[in-house]
Amino acid sequence: MQYNNFSTATYAPAGYLQDNSTEQIASDIDKAAKYVKLDKVYLETFRADILIEREKMDAIIALFSERGYKLSGGITTATAGTLMGAMCYTCPETRKLLGEVAYYTAELFDEVMLDDFYFTNCRCEACIKAKGDRDWASFRLELINDVSENIIIKNCRAARPDVNVIIKFPNWYESFASCGYNLHQASPMFDMVYTGTETRDQSYTQQNLARYLSYFLPRLMENIKPGKNGGGWYDLFECSLEDYVQQAYLTLFSKCKEQMMFCLPLLSGLPFYTAAAGAFYDEFDPIIGQLGNPVGIACYEPYHYADNPIGERHLYDFLGMLGIPLEPYPEYPTSAPVVILTEAASRDEKIVDKMKTTLKSGGSVFVTSGLYKALKGKIEDIFPVFITDKKVTTNKFKSNGFGMNNGAFETSRVDITLPHVDYNTNDVWMMSAGMTSHYSHPMLLCGTYDKGKFYVLTIPDSPDSLYDLPSGVLTCLRNELDLPVTLECGGGIGLFTYDNNTFILQSFLTRPEKIRVHLKTPSELDLLTGFGRYSLKKITDTLYEVFLQPGRNLVLKMN
Repeated sequence: MQYNNFSTATYAPAGYLQDNSTEQIASDIDKAAKYVKLDKVYLETFRADILIEREKMDAIIALFSERGYKLSGGITTATAGTLMGAMCYTCPETRKLLGEVAYYTAELFDEVMLDDFYFTNCRCEACIKAKGDRDWASFRLELINDVSENIIIKNCRAARPDVNVIIKFPNWYESFASCGYNLHQASPMFDMVYTGTETRDQSYTQQNLARYLSYFLPRLMENIKPGKNGGGWYDLFECSLEDYVQQAYLTLFSKCKEQMMFCLPLLSGLPFYTAAAGAFYDEFDPIIGQLGNPVGIACYEPYHYADNPIGERHLYDFLGMLGIPLEPYPEYPTSAPVVILTEAASRDEKIVDKMKTTLKSGGSVFVTSGLYKALKGKIEDIFPVFITDKKVTTNKFKSNGFGMNNGAFETSRVDITLPHVDYNTNDVWMMSAGMTSHYSHPMLLCGTYDKGKFYVLTIPDSPDSLYDLPSGVLTCLRNELDLPVTLECGGGIGLFTYDNNTFILQSFLTRPEKIRVHLKTPSELDLLTGFGRYSLKKITDTLYEVFLQPGRNLVLKMN
């Protein structure tokens, strides 16, 4: 490895390899290598009906081998003229072609990766007939499992029995089942997985992905297939320079073993992006070796098998932008002392019983208003609230628990629209609220159940409005999570914690920000990056003031 604590890779698409001479490809890789230290290149044999012939591929393999790069093969199961290039896997000609491509690629390489166009959205006459009475997700999950086992993997192994076959999962994990991606069954079927960490521009793209996904999804994949998440893959489509580098930050913070920068022609054609990533990797290589394993508040993203869209899609990624470190699991985290659950957990028919197990053991469970509403008729035994259909729009908030000292009123930068939550006074307690002229509207409710504490968190109608909540409302939530490090600040700040008392503060803001860092136990903080006294000021043994530059991060260690 050219870096000591992680490896880097890029990907050469089939169309690029087809259209360029080996001399041009050599020039491009040499240009990219001026800015970033690359270890590995994935050479694509097939994409969108382009198949690289053997003679040219042999010459390309020789070109990269002579320069000392590790090589793997890539396949993109895309075709021309369909929605998103998706293939029809009921088509006999397509299945025959994929078998031939898989065999051919494994003949050339001892490792083969399927790019994330492996999904299907086909609703042709043959697919409609094959689906029958099933929902589309159930049909497609079974169909792609069949293609994976009996076409892709079977033919790869026929060509090379010890080949390492990797499936790359895309960034849109809340929609996987609807397009045939089966995290539960496909993950053990393949030798390794790979993770899409591209979040791109946050304001003008249609996927509605919060930046924190670039960290969250690799952690989920690591807990689905421990030790076998090969890496994180990001790109520079629809990216500012800041967007691009933040994707690199978070992919590395998640401890992905390999950092995939898609793709070679972009690395050579936009060198200022490549140089920015290279500068970050140079700076962070010694730092990443000082971080332990990622840890955080347990959350639950269950496997799903049917067409069941939810109303809080990707909400964990928005919560992660609020200075709350998360660690996601595909199975309910029974042993965790604190659990956060969004509406995604409603896919688990036994979720209420599992929450009660945590509460009876003395743990804390935080559920969102969307999950509580989805579990109507099942969850009220823990304690009853009512998520009404009434809407409230306000910029006034209260966050000190409504005790005898009834202060701490704050205003948000913009108006925020919330569902009104009704509850029984004194049966549960309101920790924070949105305020109108003569009424309060709960933001965080708390009550007890057996030995544990149960919380209901109100989610604004638009999840990005969470970023606009006043500092006091967000800090009230963070204070209840029993973290080793608690931030006192507004939204747009990421906190990433590790099991060796190190942590990272990442600004997602476009302005400088001064925040307060509260430590659970008295500690001296060492600054592993930053500008010394300009970045960190000690107030007490448990309170520090930190200055964050826009878009930048600081790495700290508690001693």
